[in-house]
Amino acid sequence: MKKTFLILVLILVALFQSDAQEKKIKTSAGTNITLSAEKWVFQNGKVDFLNFKGRRAIKIAPASGPVMIKDLIFKDGTIEYDVIPAKTEFASAIYFHRKDEREQEIVYLRVPKMTDPFANEGIQYCPILHGVNMWDMYPQYQAAAAAKADEWNHIKLVISGMQMQVFVNNSLRLTVPKLEGREHSGNIAFDGDSYISNIEITPNETEELPQAEGVDLTRHEANYIRNWSITQPTTLEEGREPTTFRDLPKDEAFTEKIAAERYGLINLTRRFGAAEKRRIVWLKAIITVKEPTFVNLQLGFSDEIWLYLNDQITYTDKNIFRQNMKKYPDGRIAVQNGNARLKLKKGENQLLVGVSNDFYGWGLMARLENMENITAIEPYQERKHSIEHLDSYLGTYAAETAPTFKLAFIEKDGMLIVEAPNQENVALDYLGNNLFKMVLGIELQFTPDLQQVVRKENGFEMRFIRER
Repeated sequence: MKKTFLILVLILVALFQSDAQEKKIKTSAGTNITLSAEKWVFQNGKVDFLNFKGRRAIKIAPASGPVMIKDLIFKDGTIEYDVIPAKTEFASAIYFHRKDEREQEIVYLRVPKMTDPFANEGIQYCPILHGVNMWDMYPQYQAAAAAKADEWNHIKLVISGMQMQVFVNNSLRLTVPKLEGREHSGNIAFDGDSYISNIEITPNETEELPQAEGVDLTRHEANYIRNWSITQPTTLEEGREPTTFRDLPKDEAFTEKIAAERYGLINLTRRFGAAEKRRIVWLKAIITVKEPTFVNLQLGFSDEIWLYLNDQITYTDKNIFRQNMKKYPDGRIAVQNGNARLKLKKGENQLLVGVSNDFYGWGLMARLENMENITAIEPYQERKHSIEHLDSYLGTYAAETAPTFKLAFIEKDGMLIVEAPNQENVALDYLGNNLFKMVLGIELQFTPDLQQVVRKENGFEMRFIRER
């Protein structure tokens, strides 16, 4: 009886292994792509189909644009091919998950760097969003390629759900724990002056690479400011610096929220798309501390930044690749781009950041170096205080020490407006307890019973008396 049972178990095991092997064989069957013109989409005069170095190949000319495999939609699996890039080419690329020119993903050899085993830029990955090459937003997705010049290099991409591995000449060179493109399936295309051969596509063969995105170790850190209130983008004229109160956004402009992606990145391109002209967007957060404290704020930004703490300009800088004003690492975004020392007061502190861009990706990263005395970091939320007894603030007030300097307060649409000589009228924000905020750290403290108002700025006070 035991012998019979053992035989049945062995038969079942054999059948299971046979079935598994059959399934494995089925999923590993690849498709060799025919290298003839009728199977491809390309610009006339930019592609030749020929024999080269004893094999069938495609010769892609410089400035060819994407050369796309016809009638093929790829999602998961492996993509393999051999390539010899021209020495004069900047990059030899493969596009995948390609919807169109505006939405796709790209892996490319940086040809001048590809043979250097110590050049981290040898092979790179990035998404293309809204037609913007996001190369400068993802400096972590690159590695030395250790490729060969003037010889066939075998490239293999293994794509599984959210993850990808890239092999060069059978050596794992790059692991991407999360593909950053919008599309999860699409066409495959090649670009860059090169010879391409032996293209094989194997759908669903993912070599046991997990489909879920890989770990982001920065998620363990509370130091990143991950949630902000945000304005809509507006045009910023070339050469203009938003450092006057007229340039700053009103509190009511912060109508939406934005959250950080992996590595603490606020991806403004993903949110607002591309632009041909310089644009600026403003972000605001509240940092609450239990005691006055100093803290360094590490910043990544592309391309320009203006930072205000409690309405005081605290930091401004530029990280512009094409104007040779680039920060480490090579004009790409990272928290090493800049550093601002913040003097936080007890209680709530308002952090306002403007970021402008007109080239490549647009983004912000903000990381507090330490969390001592910090009790909360939250997106800004506008707090409306109804102004009671608004009439008690109206009138003209003369400076106690210089009576010719006057402030006039009027009412308009339920708001208190200040008129000052040679300045535009400014609507005041009511903070409660007879206290109003003007702009750039200026506060106005009224004492209606005494018919006076005190103007406070940077620790200095000026008293104004209401005229009879």
